[in-house]
Amino acid sequence: MKEALKYWWLVLIKGIILILLSFFVLGNPVGALMGLVLYIGIATLATGIFLIIASLSGPKEENWGWRLAEGIIDLIFGFVLLSNPGISAAVLPFVVGFWVIFSGILTFVGSFTAKKEGDSSWWMNLIGGLLTIFIGYIITNNFFAGAVAITFWIGLGFFIAGAISISASLGMRKLMKAA
Repeated sequence: MKEALKYWWLVLIKGIILILLSFFVLGNPVGALMGLVLYIGIATLATGIFLIIASLSGPKEENWGWRLAEGIIDLIFGFVLLSNPGISAAVLPFVVGFWVIFSGILTFVGSFTAKKEGDSSWWMNLIGGLLTIFIGYIITNNFFAGAVAITFWIGLGFFIAGAISISASLGMRKLMKAA
């Protein structure tokens, strides 16, 4: 434990880098969206390759064909994303927007089930579902709003993770001095 506390400054550096990254993401939403598309494309491509290798090299289990199919689909999807990142970045807000709309519809419909079951806060789900559908509509119909919304949440996540890392590093430093 004491050995790990000696490296409190690495956690501090990580936190500072995450906060700086959050400012970059929030200040450059289109660039951040391109980076996200590239990251997703590379990750999907790698996942596809690993799934194909796993399905072909291991013993032929009952569902090995499904794993192979998933790997091939991931591989194709990764190639599509990486072949034209600009188009992929332009499409990403639509995909996220439709996902948000679908989530809002499920929340809206679920509010009626909650009302039937006697949940007194059913109306919050109703309003939340309608607001979520509206936000999804805005994201799908305005590229800039969609890009800003996606990158805002990513940037906020980086900022929070950075603040937590800095706080943890200062706590580690305090523990190290006490030990």
